[in-house]
Amino acid sequence: MAKRLTAFLLCLYLILGTTLPAGAQEPVDALRSNTTITVNGTRSPLRAYDISGRVYVDIFEIAIALSGTENQFALMWRDRNTSLHIISDVPLSAIGFNMSRRIANAATATPADINVLLDGDEVSISAYSITGEVYFNIRDIAAVLDFSIDWDTAEGVFGINTSQSFSESVVTRGIDPSKPMIALTFDDGPSIYTPPILDALEQYGAVATFYVTGNRVQRNRDIVIRAFEMGNEIANHSWSHRMLTRLSEERVRQEMITTNDAIESVTGTPPSNMRPPYGSVNQTVRNVTAELGMPIISWSLDPFDWRTRNANTTYNHIMNNVKDRDIILLHDLSEPTAVAAARLIPALIDRGFQLVTVSELFHYSGITPEPGVTYRSGVTDD
Repeated sequence: MAKRLTAFLLCLYLILGTTLPAGAQEPVDALRSNTTITVNGTRSPLRAYDISGRVYVDIFEIAIALSGTENQFALMWRDRNTSLHIISDVPLSAIGFNMSRRIANAATATPADINVLLDGDEVSISAYSITGEVYFNIRDIAAVLDFSIDWDTAEGVFGINTSQSFSESVVTRGIDPSKPMIALTFDDGPSIYTPPILDALEQYGAVATFYVTGNRVQRNRDIVIRAFEMGNEIANHSWSHRMLTRLSEERVRQEMITTNDAIESVTGTPPSNMRPPYGSVNQTVRNVTAELGMPIISWSLDPFDWRTRNANTTYNHIMNNVKDRDIILLHDLSEPTAVAAARLIPALIDRGFQLVTVSELFHYSGITPEPGVTYRSGVTDD
């Protein structure tokens, strides 16, 4: 019975965009929120939208995030009267994890006309329909399901705590500037080997920076969106991966701008920094990046994964040489790097390193990167 219910739930979720009616009111802006959401202190990959200053999330993803905690519950849609049934103390099957892979790209939202029942009783939860998917206010969900929320407005963090009753307080983000941190960076993708890297980052609540090649962004847009919505940084690695020092100033400018546009068209956010292919920089590259307001990011640790294509060699080189504030160069175009990353991410965390994005590394190191200047780590620059 449980398996049939799960299969039914999954099917309904996948077709939900065609079954839910839009509200009669005029659309309002729904901006993808930069809010970080944690569950019992662990970062959770929930998509969030900011609608009129309130954060809305997909209740299915909340259910998945809470699986294995004290507040387990199952969900089932009833199409005839457009109602959502929440069944408390019933865990959502692991098959539901795939539901979180569906991406919403809307810029608008309409009030969703649905009825929400908790164990058969009607409850009040504010809901919006965004490209056919329903998003609920996270505070309303917490109040109904009796778990607490800690909200840090300064850092943009929602902390869900399932061991307390609903309340509001303030927590700080889990990055300690006094402790070691490093930035893993992945060049040349996205590719079919990027998702396994994202899986590892997601599993351990870590983030990285992906220096994407512009001409690969659109055909891998779902990967880019997933990476971005997990909190990873998406940065510029040129359009065609040409050695920029061999190009004219206008061509360098075109390589940068077209890639910036491609990234912004998918994520809604333009990249803040760039890395030139092969790390090659000359005065032309400096001039163009300065003009575009982009710092140049190099690296302090290179395991030469592109050359060896050996997961063990890559892993051992990094673990034997890594130090605080390193920027580590990797490439998400080969399977051995993905295999190495799956080992490196938990190993680096176990050694005490906080895995942050390049921008976070500079922020928490007290560095304000200047456009057109090359930076190799969180402590040194040219």
